[in-house]
Amino acid sequence: METKKNINHRVNKAMEILDAAKLAFEETIGCKMQIMETPPEGDKQPDAVLQINTPKAMAKKYFAEIKATITKATLGYTAERMRRFENPAILVTRHVTPQMAERLKTMDIAFIDMAGNGYINDPPIFIYVTGKKRRDMPAKKITGRAFRPTGLKVVFALLCQPELVTAPYRDIVKATRVAQGTVGWVIYDLKQQNYLVDRGKHGRKLVNGAKLLDTWVEMYARELRPRLFIDKFKTKKTDWWKNIDWRQTTARLGAEPAAAVLTDYLKPETITVYVPEAVNQFLLTHHLEKDPNGNVEFFQKFWDFDDPWDYEGIAPPLLVYADLMATGNDRNIETARIIHDKFIRRLIEKL
Repeated sequence: METKKNINHRVNKAMEILDAAKLAFEETIGCKMQIMETPPEGDKQPDAVLQINTPKAMAKKYFAEIKATITKATLGYTAERMRRFENPAILVTRHVTPQMAERLKTMDIAFIDMAGNGYINDPPIFIYVTGKKRRDMPAKKITGRAFRPTGLKVVFALLCQPELVTAPYRDIVKATRVAQGTVGWVIYDLKQQNYLVDRGKHGRKLVNGAKLLDTWVEMYARELRPRLFIDKFKTKKTDWWKNIDWRQTTARLGAEPAAAVLTDYLKPETITVYVPEAVNQFLLTHHLEKDPNGNVEFFQKFWDFDDPWDYEGIAPPLLVYADLMATGNDRNIETARIIHDKFIRRLIEKL
């Protein structure tokens, strides 16, 4: 089937990236790198196991996270996933720019790429190579419908409300505002990618929930979030968002201010608001003016269901978590971990 071909294509591409990065590392550094046994499956398991052999030091083993690209939007998710590994982790990707290399170094995230750039600070090994130009390879991206922008809206609703997966398609359409045909394709695609099983009279059920959630967080930052962005605004009022009864509006707080409510830990610098299509009245009421440098950002609200949590007026915790990860900000990532432990673990247990 086509979707299975897509999965095999992605696996093959990941291995191509790994092989090319391994060769570039050996050419540039002069150390031997081995690709070890295939790791067992699971949400805490890596894409590969690597071993670096140096002339004077003991062999060092690393768990590899393979990404075709690494951007600011996907850095937080990637860093958090690597943090869960039981062994020291290393990012393997096509190309790391000097700016991204410095960011990874600051975060102490080991990496290698296909050009021979790399950073490892694991005494007695210390490597830092940057500035080598990209070596291109075919970058055709094949993505199942579940992880394209519209499909991500459906998966989001299913993750937030797992019981919805057994509901008629018309109920899923109502919760997600997508066409019924899209729902059918997403359900089919989730089956093909082993994220959903159909138990006949017992109904459909999501499986491999932790992996599905992680994949959604990564693909949301890359595929959907940029499309939801409306604009940036400013206001002269300080803490204006704290004086609104968000339950009485159709807008919802997201990212940093929502995280502040959920954790009482973060002091928001950027105020993220999810709004329906008609926003003019909201802007007038709260004296918000368009400003590309403003600290208020509007995104289009893409769900139409009430999540069963105790914090009304804010976006679902899964979206708050994903938005924080997408910023790539250390403080936000730290707060996202708190939200993961407090809310997301509980969500995964329901899947």
